[in-house]
Amino acid sequence: MDQTQITLIVNGAKEQAILRYDAAHGLIKLLMTNGFKKRYEANDLYLCLAKIREDHPDIVFLCKGAKLNVTPSRMCSQMSGGAIAYELKWGKPATFDDIVQIFAYEDENLSKNLKEQQDYYKKWLTSLQNPL
Repeated sequence: MDQTQITLIVNGAKEQAILRYDAAHGLIKLLMTNGFKKRYEANDLYLCLAKIREDHPDIVFLCKGAKLNVTPSRMCSQMSGGAIAYELKWGKPATFDDIVQIFAYEDENLSKNLKEQQDYYKKWLTSLQNPL
């Protein structure tokens, strides 16, 4: 199992959490400083992270996987187990240069949940047909 540390905002204060993850099996174990531990499983790590965020709506996850315009392609999901995704740019097709690690630090344009990200993705697809 691999491990990384991410930053959270809990009750207005930044703190760190540990994520132990297995990309091949779509598994993340969340370990928070308050002692909370829970295992999450999904088709890939991006969806596991979405389940974690859904379980903790009052916590802000400061990582690329929580950013509004970040979503994995099917190929990203299959090849990395959801550990990488595309940071989409309005009106522009995603390229190799747009690939980000979902656990990398991010503090701008964060979404509250997966549905917001999915809605953004649908609008982004439309923006490719009608770029600004």
